[in-house]
Amino acid sequence: MSQKATVLVVDDEPYNVDVLQQELEELGYETITASNGKEALEQIKKHQPDLILLDLMMPVLDGFAVLLEIKADAFLRDIPVIIVSAEHDSKSVVKGIKQGADDYITKPIDSDHLQNKLKDHLG
Repeated sequence: MSQKATVLVVDDEPYNVDVLQQELEELGYETITASNGKEALEQIKKHQPDLILLDLMMPVLDGFAVLLEIKADAFLRDIPVIIVSAEHDSKSVVKGIKQGADDYITKPIDSDHLQNKLKDHLG
């Protein structure tokens, strides 16, 4: 990668944001963060990240609502979105994918798994 890809990390748990941000920066990615869905949409419109790691269960706007807004916007809909959630049930996975998520990672996040997903979506 000649230019660093920018990844938006969206999670209402500061610990999760810190862990992901640290890992992404060690892998050479630029990061921006948001702690709720409303903030995530503001960051997406402002920075147009190359990829979004999106938690589902958040205050203000949940991940599903954020996903619907991203996919409804012609300028944003092509940004890959990977849902990162503690929800392991297939119902949440299916709902996220149906709403346009490009992938799904469950917490706790496995480092190698995350790296593979990033390579899949960012090249």
